[in-house]
Amino acid sequence: MKPLKLSDLNTVLPYLDKANYEGYNSNFVTMMMWNHEYHIEYEIHDHFCIMLHNYKGHRFFAMPFASCEYYKEAVEYMMNYAKENKFPFMIDCAIPSFVEKIKKVCPGQFVYEHTRDLDDYVYDKEKLITLSGKKMQKMRNNYHNFISQYPNYEYRTLNADDDMPMIFNNLLKWESEEHEQSESLTSEVYGIMYLLSTQDQLPIKIGGIFINNELKAFMIGSPLKHKTIQIHIEKADKTIRGLYVTLRKEFLEHECANFKYVNREEDMGIENLRISKERMHPCHMVEKTRIFINDAIVTQATDEDTETIKEIWMDRFEDEDEVSTEFYFKYRYKKENTYVVRFKDKIISALQIVPFKVKDYEDSYFILGVSTRREYEGQGFMKLLMNHVLDIYKDKRIYLQAYHPEIYMPFGFKESHRHILYKLDKAKYCLPSNIFLSQDISHLYDDYMRYTANFNHYLMRDEDYFNNYLRIRCAAFNDSVLTFKNEYGQQGYMIYNDKGKFVYISEFIYNKEYLDDILKTISVYFYKDIRIETDCMASIHGEKTDMITMMCNQEDNTPLEKRYINEIY
Repeated sequence: MKPLKLSDLNTVLPYLDKANYEGYNSNFVTMMMWNHEYHIEYEIHDHFCIMLHNYKGHRFFAMPFASCEYYKEAVEYMMNYAKENKFPFMIDCAIPSFVEKIKKVCPGQFVYEHTRDLDDYVYDKEKLITLSGKKMQKMRNNYHNFISQYPNYEYRTLNADDDMPMIFNNLLKWESEEHEQSESLTSEVYGIMYLLSTQDQLPIKIGGIFINNELKAFMIGSPLKHKTIQIHIEKADKTIRGLYVTLRKEFLEHECANFKYVNREEDMGIENLRISKERMHPCHMVEKTRIFINDAIVTQATDEDTETIKEIWMDRFEDEDEVSTEFYFKYRYKKENTYVVRFKDKIISALQIVPFKVKDYEDSYFILGVSTRREYEGQGFMKLLMNHVLDIYKDKRIYLQAYHPEIYMPFGFKESHRHILYKLDKAKYCLPSNIFLSQDISHLYDDYMRYTANFNHYLMRDEDYFNNYLRIRCAAFNDSVLTFKNEYGQQGYMIYNDKGKFVYISEFIYNKEYLDDILKTISVYFYKDIRIETDCMASIHGEKTDMITMMCNQEDNTPLEKRYINEIY
């Protein structure tokens, strides 16, 4: 490796051209502007050029500069170099086209972290010049205010040889008026002065706005690939409304005739900067990703992991809120039943596997809470976790909830339980009924046992479930329970939730003999549409949808209609 210098432009440029990357990080001008911070080193090989950054004690690579057929060769060299020189391998600011290619040629070998704070904002040049359309109304107003206040302003193309002292003095004046000199500002000023001092050797463009012959704003840009101009620097007197808008418009009109797009770099996670750049309505973003060697491992959860697992649970399950999540982690969650994928001291994925007592299969287990952080989806972590857990429980009968059956089929799971979701045809149930509804829930266990006697394969519940647990669970999910009664006693119950436009009955336990009367009563009781999720043997009038509710890793000869399992937890 040798230090990257301005004199190396013609040496590395052919490799930058071969790579043809989108994004400003691959611009030689950017590299030189910030080289005092990143201390870039490079090597040239037959098929590729690699660059290593050294930033505040951290070493990391840029994407290799090569045509795509040599990505794999270059990355393997970079990995070996990092290993031999004893620093962790990382590629920073990788763009989507490179990431997708590496995923194909090196499957499962890396972990990819999208770094939103480093994404480039790319704009349509003509939009920033014409300021046309509703989205540009505010900027258009600012521009019109500026030209009405300063009708005699001038735009000038600047030359560093003549204008550097003026630029430097005004820059310091504008920045010092806003805040004290910071380390980042000092570094930026250094980069600006470097560009100005090398204008004759780098393809940069400089322009400024003058009011009464005094410089009030300036901009520095340079060409990127893909018909794009990169804006390195935008500096102005912030007390003048509309000055920034006018500067961009004039600079793009005068200096950027052959470009279609404008890259205004990232927002660095700075809230005000993000708001400002989003308000300019980029036509697209250039996503940036960090690439690491995949050394993720699966372990059991610890006490320290609970809050993180809870956060992932809340984020990934749309039907959960803070109350239901707190309920689960208070009453159901156990660390010894929980497995996680760890990467770089971070939990990426999690699942729980709990005992599950099914009639005739009392020694069964249930997998739930399978979740992966959004930013790590599609990288095989769920597969790693599932395979690990299934290997531990390889001789056990295991069930899981089938929100997306196709995901679990490759793991050997098949449909084991099915429900029917009815949209009740209330017109068929308008006659009087002998059933009345009650809030007396003291005999739910008896109802459940009588109901499940019709099935060969059902979830076993005890009296404690109904007398204690179910009440707390319903409260957590904002569910209600009503029982069905007539002169002969209690004939079942329903657990339901008012969804606003309709009532959803999630558990419908009924005496088959009185099913029609039960449906007549609830049809009158609820003035809204009614949707009932129930077993496959129920005879109910209304639109119906088949639902796969459970999958299992072992076969069973019992007909689907003779099986019943309802709840998730």
